[in-house]
Amino acid sequence: MNAPPREAVARTHPSAFAPLSIRAFRVLWIANILSNVGGWMQTTGAAWEMTSLTPEPIFVALLSAAGTLPMFLFCFLAGILADRFDRQRYILVCLVWMMGVAATLAAFAYFGLLTHWNLLALAFCMGLGNAMNAPAWHAVVPEIVSGPLLRPAIALNSAGFNLARTIGPVLGQVLLGLVGVFLLFAINACTYVGVIFAMASWRRPAEARASQRREGFMEAARTGLGFVRRSRELQAVMARGLCFFVPGIALSTLLPVIGRFELGLDELSFGVLYAVFGAGAVAGAILMPTLNRLLSADRANIWAMGLHALATLIAALAMTPYVVGGCITIAGACWITVIANNSTAVQAILPNFMRARGMAVHQMVFFGAMVAGSLVWGKLATAFGSQASLIVSAVMLVPLTMLAVTIRLPRSTVPRA
Repeated sequence: MNAPPREAVARTHPSAFAPLSIRAFRVLWIANILSNVGGWMQTTGAAWEMTSLTPEPIFVALLSAAGTLPMFLFCFLAGILADRFDRQRYILVCLVWMMGVAATLAAFAYFGLLTHWNLLALAFCMGLGNAMNAPAWHAVVPEIVSGPLLRPAIALNSAGFNLARTIGPVLGQVLLGLVGVFLLFAINACTYVGVIFAMASWRRPAEARASQRREGFMEAARTGLGFVRRSRELQAVMARGLCFFVPGIALSTLLPVIGRFELGLDELSFGVLYAVFGAGAVAGAILMPTLNRLLSADRANIWAMGLHALATLIAALAMTPYVVGGCITIAGACWITVIANNSTAVQAILPNFMRARGMAVHQMVFFGAMVAGSLVWGKLATAFGSQASLIVSAVMLVPLTMLAVTIRLPRSTVPRA
């Protein structure tokens, strides 16, 4: 039998970088990377500042939870709003809000007004902006790229986020040692200017605007919940996510405690510890099209879950900088594999008029799992230590991975119009 033409293979299995050929996606992707560099500078600066304000692991876990709890509380509301109103303008409003929160953080730090309580409150406000923005943001990606390009586009978005996670923490911790946490928050506020400009300059397709249904608020809520209740495919994706994210979040949640107190790292090494997770995620995003082609997305996720459990266990037992750094790098690659494949599966299930609400429910489950996991592992670490918490999370992930094997991801890769 003759091999398929190279052009046909490229269309069916595009390269990891193929979506960058679309100008609108490329501009937004670059602007997002710059904004996320600032975001990760702020995140690592806030984590370091929290460990300076209090040594209790529970407050570090609360800082992580404060940023993700709004995704659980408000994401569905955001999905309804994003499906009712023009998504482009809606995203711009959310970006301006987050820029204002970052500027407020900078002002508090400059005048020496930061406490562990108002740091938690402002992290919640930033998380609120992310929660209101996320469903609309996910919903516009298939309006920019579609078909076989969607999966690599989602992976590239995640890779860009984690590329920023590689650069931002190191750069931020260098500046933290030289200037102080104020500069990190101020830089983050400034980086929103670029992504606001990129989003404002995007020419949204007229057919995308026309496909949105102007439903009443309660009608939109009932329609969205009804769709989720009837969609076995969407429920399967969310169930798979719960199996991974609740135990899998332990390593990321406890990273500040591990870096500063277990490993005794300085500011720069602390930033590098955060950065290697992003480096692993970038590598995972680049390799993911190949892995999905060889294994299938369903099996790639299962392998990623098992490998993440092993990396977490090794990090807990060894607890040395190089071993922990290597394990975190592997964990980053596993994390992006599961997230990108799950997100693509959800995008493929949802019609455009339902996309923001459907993604909102998916994000609620995702971030709800992370909030629950963060609080559980933070409390466990406070009571028994970080090492014990990591061991329990790794052991817990083994049977949940076996359960995930019985729940298959949907096979469709083309989003519905």
